[in-house]
Amino acid sequence: MYNVMIVDNEPVIKKGLQCFIDWGALQCEVVCEASNGMEAVELLNQYDIHIIVTDIRMPAMDGLALSNYVHRNFPEIKVIILTAFADFSYAQTAIQYEVVDFVVKINPTEKIPVAIEKATRLLEKEKEQKEKLMQLESKINDTLSEISEKFLKEAVEGLISDEASLFGRSRELGLRIENYFGIYLEFEDTESSPSTHEYRQFLASIRQFLALAFGDRPSYTMVMEHNSMLAIVSMNGEPAAVSTQALLTICNEILAMSKSFQRYHLNIGISTMHRDVMTLSLAYREAKEALQGNFYSDNHVAVYRPHANQTLTPGAPPHLTAEQIAEYLQHGQSELAIRQLGQLLESYKSTQEPIEHVKVACLLIGSYCFRLLSASQPFAPEPTESQTTVYKQIQESKSIQQLTDILKRLIEGCSRALAFNDKQPNYIVIECQKYIREHYNQNLNLQIIADHIHINSSYLSRLYKKVTGESIIDAINKYRIERAKKLLRNPASKVFEVAEAVGIETPAYFTYVFSKYTGMSPKEYKLNYSQTELI
Repeated sequence: MYNVMIVDNEPVIKKGLQCFIDWGALQCEVVCEASNGMEAVELLNQYDIHIIVTDIRMPAMDGLALSNYVHRNFPEIKVIILTAFADFSYAQTAIQYEVVDFVVKINPTEKIPVAIEKATRLLEKEKEQKEKLMQLESKINDTLSEISEKFLKEAVEGLISDEASLFGRSRELGLRIENYFGIYLEFEDTESSPSTHEYRQFLASIRQFLALAFGDRPSYTMVMEHNSMLAIVSMNGEPAAVSTQALLTICNEILAMSKSFQRYHLNIGISTMHRDVMTLSLAYREAKEALQGNFYSDNHVAVYRPHANQTLTPGAPPHLTAEQIAEYLQHGQSELAIRQLGQLLESYKSTQEPIEHVKVACLLIGSYCFRLLSASQPFAPEPTESQTTVYKQIQESKSIQQLTDILKRLIEGCSRALAFNDKQPNYIVIECQKYIREHYNQNLNLQIIADHIHINSSYLSRLYKKVTGESIIDAINKYRIERAKKLLRNPASKVFEVAEAVGIETPAYFTYVFSKYTGMSPKEYKLNYSQTELI
């Protein structure tokens, strides 16, 4: 809908134009009227006008003078001039002011709609041209932004290092890189892998917030690895200490904003101040190394400190600590094992031991725990997390606290498994369990086991029930089902093949036994719990 202003010193003309023209059909609306050019000028500051229909002869300011004013100050407004006579001596002047049309006042209700349609067509055409121009400018800006980001990424990665190329390209691209800091942002998805759309939306939000946070300071952002971003921020000549404090404040605001993305954890590293484009790669390395400071603290923003990570040897080598933890677990002293772990990690924290060394020590402790678990009897509950999963968690840990939590869970699980094993000290029971482990995939029953141990089957049955709280048949079936569960996790496995592999020849009976001990059929278990690798 286009807004129209009518300007005429004759009230009857104004009234007639409003009442006898179907403005709605022309996609127009008369929003105001004036008696002369002076009044019209005042109204132009109050209304968003698209078309002016004005008389040519009026007191104070006539139609030509108004057209001149509009042409100079509101060139997008279309002007239609009304004249009482078929005298177009003013046409040449009106053309200079880009007047759309002249309409003689004799029967204007027929001619005005034609002139209005001409004006709206011009407005539509100009609108389309403006939109095309904006789209073209946007594409040019996007292309320039992509070129700039590519150049900066190559510079920070050291692919462009000669002075002439660095300074020349940065000048060509209009980049302002001086007295700047590198800010490295690393984000971790706490849930499953996000969709491409979600990830791009997250990156766009971070970019937008960075631009707002840095204000009028020249800044450039680029995506580095899949889960990280680097910002180059020039601080307009502010002293290094003042600039660093300002960036710390900004980065904490970014962290607060990122909390709205509940699935992402954000860590930020800040470099020292750098003078020009020649040290872009150094600023990148410093900002990235600064993240190591976050590993030993609860903060998520760290500033690079030269030589902050000098290695100091902890009090005890990690293998001695791992052996001590294993010994505590074997004696049922899990609290002492956890305390020993805490002392080791605390020593690393106090000396700022390189993160790689810390993770190697934690992997060693994990291997000792899993060695104990593998030696425990098979009827104990399986650990909640597999050895592969725990090792991966250790390697991907972002803080000393995460490592503490991972190993604490592992130690507690190992302790529970060993405690369960200690409840079955009877030699006959142990021999019985050993035979089940070694022959579960064969024809197996109470009598066969009793014959192997050279003991009365009835006595064996009562003894086993008394010591373990379950029957031998339950023990056989439970172990078979535990083995079957592992086999079913292989996507290629078939139910009847798994049944035979665990010593149950009839698929129907296997389904019955499996359902009894797991609460679901083999097919249901396979659907819900199948894995890509066998443990």
